[in-house]
Formats: sequence, C-alpha cells, structure tokens
Amino acid sequence: MNLDGRKFEIFYPDNYSPDEKKSMDELKARVESEGGAGLMVDRTVTLEKRDAVEYARLWDRWNPLFNSEKYAEKTKWRRMPTLPCFSFGENISGFPMMDEAGRKLGDLFYYANDGGDIELFEHVYPGDVLTFKSTTQHIKDSTPESGSALRSFNLYGETEMLRNGRVVGRGKGYGRNAMMRFADGGPVPSVYEQTYEWLDYIPPVHTTTENEWSMIRELWKNEEIRGSKKRYWDEVKIGDRLTPVCSGPVSDIDMFRLHGDMICGMPDTRGFIEEGQEGFLITDKYGQKINFMARHYSYCRNEGARAVFYNFTARNFIIRMLTNWMGDDGFLRGFKWRFQNLFRCMAGNEPGKEFLAKVPSMSGRFVNRHGMEGDTAICMAEVTDLYIRDGLYLANVVCWAETFDGDVIQVVEATVELPKK
Repeated sequence: MNLDGRKFEIFYPDNYSPDEKKSMDELKARVESEGGAGLMVDRTVTLEKRDAVEYARLWDRWNPLFNSEKYAEKTKWRRMPTLPCFSFGENISGFPMMDEAGRKLGDLFYYANDGGDIELFEHVYPGDVLTFKSTTQHIKDSTPESGSALRSFNLYGETEMLRNGRVVGRGKGYGRNAMMRFADGGPVPSVYEQTYEWLDYIPPVHTTTENEWSMIRELWKNEEIRGSKKRYWDEVKIGDRLTPVCSGPVSDIDMFRLHGDMICGMPDTRGFIEEGQEGFLITDKYGQKINFMARHYSYCRNEGARAVFYNFTARNFIIRMLTNWMGDDGFLRGFKWRFQNLFRCMAGNEPGKEFLAKVPSMSGRFVNRHGMEGDTAICMAEVTDLYIRDGLYLANVVCWAETFDGDVIQVVEATVELPKK
C-alpha cells in the first residue's frame, strides 16, 4: 500500500465531529456496561484436562511437572499444575478494543498490543473453574496537543482471575489504536490492503546455515530442566545467566501447530530430528527444515511475504526457559512482557528498553521488530535482583529472545519465587 504523496487531515486531542463523538460515547458506554470491549470481557472458563495436557505438550513437552500426573504427584504441589499462561492464553487483562468505533474516526486504522504485566499467586490445575473479572478499562486520546496526522489512543485494562471467589492472578494490559484520514479526496485502501501494509517493509527471511543448525542442535542438547533438584534462593547470585533455550527456525506450520487445532498433533522440526525422522523434512531455500506439508501454507514461499508470530509466541518460549531454571519447587510469581508491533507509524516506542537496561551487556537495546516466520528464537536471561518480600524469597530475571540476525523480538522481566535453604 503506497501512501507517498497523499495528504492527511490534522487531528487534535478530544476534538471530534458530532458523528465521531457519538461513536466514542457508544464505545465508552459498552465498555462500562459489559465490563470491557473485546476478547477479555468478564467470563468464566473451566480448565479442561485434555486442553491443559495438549497445551503443555505443544509449548514444553520436556518438563514432566506439566506433562505427567504421576510425576507431579511426588512434588510439593501433589497435583499436575497447568503450564503458566494456559489459563488465560495471551493475557489475563484485556484493554478495550476500538475496531468498530475506530474505523469511524479515520480512513486508516492501526492497532498495537504492547504487552502486559501479570501477577500469579497460586498454581491452577485441570478441572479448575476460573472467573475473569474486568476491574478497569481506559481509553485515552493521546494525540499531541500540537496536532498530528496520526490520531492516537492509549488503551489500558486490568483484570482479576478468581477461583472459588479467591484471587489467584491479576493482570494489566497495554495497547494502542491510531487512525489517519485522507484530505486529498483520493481512493481509500481496503481493510485487506491496509492490514498488510507492513509487508512493504518487512526484512528478508533469514537463511539458516548448516553452521547455525549445528548451534541449534547444541542448544537443544544443553537445555537443562532443573526438575526435582531444588534451586535454592541462597545459591543464586545477581548476574547469573540462565541456560539458553532455542526454538526454531519457526515456520508457519509451527504457528498452525502452536496456535491452532488444524495440525497441532504434528511434531515440530526438533521432534522429527530427535526421533530420527529427518527424512520427513524438506530444507527450503532459506535453510529451514520443515515438514513437507509446510509448502502448502508458507507465506515465505511467496516473495516479499512472511507469516508473523502471534504476539506471545516468543514470550512462551521464554517461559519455558524460566520453568526449566526454577525447578519443580520454584513458582513464577509474575512477568512483564513487551514486544514490537507491526505498523511502522506506531513503532517508535522502544519496548523493553527499561528492562534490558538492568543487564549491562544489553543496555540501550530494545525489541526492534516483531518475530516472523524463519526466525530462530534464542532465549537468554540474567538475574538482576534478589530480595525478600512478604516472607517470600524472590529473584527478578530479565529475559529476551534474540534471532541469528541480532534482532530482539521479545523481552520479559520475570519474578520467580525460590525455596530457602
């Protein structure tokens, strides 16, 4: 979608036409009456055992705590907990979605999910009935006072996750919407054309070399699952590095597998290789080793296009690294996750920079682009703080996922509770 030479209307904050004001009033009334607007409105869900087991198998089939009831019965939890994030999917908190109203506030509509802050107080288990209660939803017009061609809104939400009336988790969600309106009377692109505006400037697919495949296999081999060997808080030091984990190169077939039901029973590339079935894989011109079915789905087989990660794909890879490191007796008390959106006009916010500043070797860096098909996510982390709060022995860990091209595609700051020696 080429916008060169087009002229745009200038917007000012909280300055709406009568029709625009009507749309905003209707949106705010819906948010107030329904407890939200979008996917994260008030709801009650039952954690089905089958779904919990499938989720753990897809994201971390190597850690027995989340995959084996018999193993988990011998741990301090006495039951098999669900893998962190299963209970709420992408995020506990939803911010209000402006889609319907937003498209009335301009000709072009842009969206960004900037991540969230999650607190967890207890494990949840298959069979639990959880209620999600939206407690706060805000829409703030953040268009500059001086005026801008980009009409901008900050979106914010808070939600509680309850089991039997007791709060077992809280979340905050951050997002943005933006609009532009043509002032030259020219044609307005279709929703489809605008949705893929980011295709105009995505980087080329990384070609994975055999040397890089050797590095990937080495990272897989060295991946350590702490398990029943307790990691004591007393033994951890600020500056300790976690054992990295590696996921990828991630193909679009992996995205179907991880995020959809269509082919989720299929092994990933690592599974085929480790089971001695590499013959079922093809190596494409980018060096990805993928199941032969991928050629039917892959965007990157079309020049200039790449499938993109779901917002939380690399975050979940990072969660695997954390649960590997903390062992069975550790507990993930919370995490803040940040990533970059797809649209260039909204990409100047340097997400995760404040977290990476706590790691000397990563100071000044931030999430510089969204994860995409062909990326290998190498997840790394460093302990940045140790402290005691409310009788709990806690470690703060700053984590990031980096590609072979040196791009940072996700940042997480986690708080981990560990046993005291």
